[in-house]
Amino acid sequence: MKLDQLSSRYNPILKEYRKLLTNRSYRRKSGKIAVEGPNLVWEALQAGLIPEVILITEEYGLGNERRWLDHLPQSTKVVLLSPALLKELAETATPQSVAAIFPFTFQLEKDQFESKSELVIIADRLQDPGNMGTLIRTAAAAGVDLLFCTEGCTDPFSPKVLRSTAGSIFRIGVREVSDKGQLLAQLKADDYLILAAAGSGGRPYWEVAYQKPLALIIGNEAGGVDAELLANCDLVTTIPLQASIESLNAAVAAGIILFEIRRQELAGKA
Repeated sequence: MKLDQLSSRYNPILKEYRKLLTNRSYRRKSGKIAVEGPNLVWEALQAGLIPEVILITEEYGLGNERRWLDHLPQSTKVVLLSPALLKELAETATPQSVAAIFPFTFQLEKDQFESKSELVIIADRLQDPGNMGTLIRTAAAAGVDLLFCTEGCTDPFSPKVLRSTAGSIFRIGVREVSDKGQLLAQLKADDYLILAAAGSGGRPYWEVAYQKPLALIIGNEAGGVDAELLANCDLVTTIPLQASIESLNAAVAAGIILFEIRRQELAGKA
């Protein structure tokens, strides 16, 4: 495998990588994402993504763990950087030894939802990247097929969200939607049970008889589920809390409900 070496921080490849890290609209326009760390890069490869560029340090390039590099397609450009130069690119406090640029197909409109997914989540205006990443990771672990992000959500493909998903984002479909009303109408037409998680006023989550296909709405960290979505859902569920606790983290709340759905499903098969 031939390695190209870069020494200038102003190289076009490195400039593009930085832009992909920081610019949401450029990620969509270019159809690419920036991925940092060997584990996350490996998860992307396992999901069938083909990297345009792999950036590695000399130490990693000479180590035993780099054997997967030999199996990359010839179209992938592998670039050798100094640790200092890779550190400049890194988003993390402890820089990784591998980074990459991957072409990626962003699903931006609700009319691309043609799957008969049994369990989906609607993330309504989630704004914290760590929260979004944890939600995606939890959803994938609970068997969710598809996650919709309404307008106002943090970018699910930002570097911090990607890291928080621990690669799970490559195992679940993610769609960004601009018209949540049309999304609900389409889900209802496909006979989905629309379930909203609210801080109060709903049925306790363990009393709900979950049925699929099901769409679970998880609302904004501060304001909860949007009034339009709440008014048009079929059912509202609540996780009762101690009186001194105002609310749960959105991803934690989603996990509790999702695994109750999973528990009921497994119990029904026993």
